[in-house]
Amino acid sequence: MEVSVVLERVENNGYRARCGEPLALSAEGETREEAVGRLREALAAKIAAGVEVIRLRVPTITPDRPLWPDDEFTRAWLEGIAEARRKADANPAPWEKPDAEQS
Repeated sequence: MEVSVVLERVENNGYRARCGEPLALSAEGETREEAVGRLREALAAKIAAGVEVIRLRVPTITPDRPLWPDDEFTRAWLEGIAEARRKADANPAPWEKPDAEQS
């Protein structure tokens, strides 16, 4: 199992390593390695105690009534939104451009 870990410096106290759900734990140490090692030990202890992370597949629920009515007015309205998005994407404002495009 791989777990994403946030590693941060703690002012005057070394480092903190933490991971989020489903196994939300944190550990501190004087060095990065010590903090990560302690977190690894805490995760191993939790799993050894019987905690399991599993995947559960559930059926997709289709509502009886769609969110948008299926009529000419709504289709025209949604097409207008899509057209405005295409125009905005074709000519982005300066703050929307990727860093590589800005000069």
